[in-house]
Amino acid sequence: MGLLGDAVAVLDERGVLEPLGGLVRQVYRRAADRHEPELGDDAMSFGTTVWRNLTNLGKATFDGIDGVRVRVEDNSLEILCSGYVVRLYSLQGGIESIRWEGSEARLGGAVENSRDRQLAFDDEEQFPGVFSGVVPPKRHVRVAHTGDITTGEATAYLGLPRDNRDGGSPWFEVMLWFGDATTVGTPLPAVGDPAGVPGQRHDELVIPELSIESLPPFPAHGRTAGGSVGRWA
Repeated sequence: MGLLGDAVAVLDERGVLEPLGGLVRQVYRRAADRHEPELGDDAMSFGTTVWRNLTNLGKATFDGIDGVRVRVEDNSLEILCSGYVVRLYSLQGGIESIRWEGSEARLGGAVENSRDRQLAFDDEEQFPGVFSGVVPPKRHVRVAHTGDITTGEATAYLGLPRDNRDGGSPWFEVMLWFGDATTVGTPLPAVGDPAGVPGQRHDELVIPELSIESLPPFPAHGRTAGGSVGRWA
């Protein structure tokens, strides 16, 4: 069993993969059911709906499960379990075409997986393998997913991302998790340079924070002055 097989076995045993796979399928089906091109929907809105639904419903799905921590980092779902870090990304084409350098968040896991050693000590002889068995050798796992915009049939892969900025595959290991990669799935467009240069994607869009400011007091027409009212900025 390789490192990806080890990760799959652990995540499956801890109850992560079954509900996560079910959620991906459910979200794509619902997004396809709600997709109405005649009302202005397009592939971009479809992809954004999938991304936000996976993030919000994923957080709710895994909150409170023993041994599993879930959080939203960089506007995307992140699941932490038994030393593994699982993140989801939409697939814009073939599985080998995925790019990690589009943002620091995407690239970070691939870079960490690609290091020969994850920990360093001033005196390695004093602490040989001190954390072996605690932190997996390649702890970052990625779910690459896509789906048919009409039928809602989803395809997903599980893989260990690799830093391939110097060439080669973007994966150390990758496997088809479910779906039929040869017939199912319409690539969803990336938000960025149309020529294919890595840019901001719909699953990395920044959600603006709304601030509250105080307005000057209203004139005292039969009411006390000095009050303030909130205004969305």
